[in-house]
Amino acid sequence: MAEILILGIMLISAVVPFALLTKLMRGGQSGLTLAIVSAIGGTLAIFIYASGRPFGIEPVFAMAVAMIGCVPALLGATAGALLGWLLRRQDDRRV
Repeated sequence: MAEILILGIMLISAVVPFALLTKLMRGGQSGLTLAIVSAIGGTLAIFIYASGRPFGIEPVFAMAVAMIGCVPALLGATAGALLGWLLRRQDDRRV
């Protein structure tokens, strides 16, 4: 049962940024899109750092958050931004 829960959390944390950043990038909000991807990447870097050094966060918890939450979110956000950029280019060609 725990495996399904972990898979669901990973899926949700990947799909939400994917959909959001696809919509933002297609609408021309590239600055906000870059800020969101940078924030997700920064969060991942902080949790990876905290998993190996005494940082005030339990190392196992930090690695779990990084691998279960941040990595799928970063991959989904990057893919969504790329898809939104491609759709934006296609829309610009039609006009």
